[in-house]
Amino acid sequence: MDSGQDRLDSEILQTGKSILKLLKKSLCPDYVRDEDTVVLTAPWDEEDYRVGVYLYDIQDYSPVFAQGAFIDEQKRRFPPKAAELSYLIFCNQNHRFGGLQREQLHMVLNEIVRAIYDNPVLEREDGENVEISFLREDVEFKIRLWGSFHQALWPAVYVKAAPVLIASRRLQSINRVQERDYGVEKR
Repeated sequence: MDSGQDRLDSEILQTGKSILKLLKKSLCPDYVRDEDTVVLTAPWDEEDYRVGVYLYDIQDYSPVFAQGAFIDEQKRRFPPKAAELSYLIFCNQNHRFGGLQREQLHMVLNEIVRAIYDNPVLEREDGENVEISFLREDVEFKIRLWGSFHQALWPAVYVKAAPVLIASRRLQSINRVQERDYGVEKR
């Protein structure tokens, strides 16, 4: 695949990687020793990691209306779809090599909150900017979400990234007006 095609396929992945990059910069090495232990993962994965970032929801982000792009004089690409991504950022309490003690857990969560608060805009590899902010999920939602993972409720930071513009592959043929004859005659 060429780089243009890669860009079409990876807006969601680039957003997740941008969140990881921010967290690694903010947490390592003072709060999390090894950058390789800050990963995109699910809470039920049994990998050895310290901080996990899990994408749990994708929704339409209607406030953004984007324009399509002209490819040439006869074709136009449909506008991108704006999406809102919901992430769960959590500390792995089942880490095989000792897990995090409660005080460490609180300090790491504090630094995650600080990183999100201090950096409300992520710049992805492709140069696009995505805003990140906190989600206000109620406790019942959180209990249901963690229950769907077959896990007890863990302390976590819930954030959203929006708008994430997902490029369309759909093309539209267009016929541009080349010349117009109004048929006006002098009297």
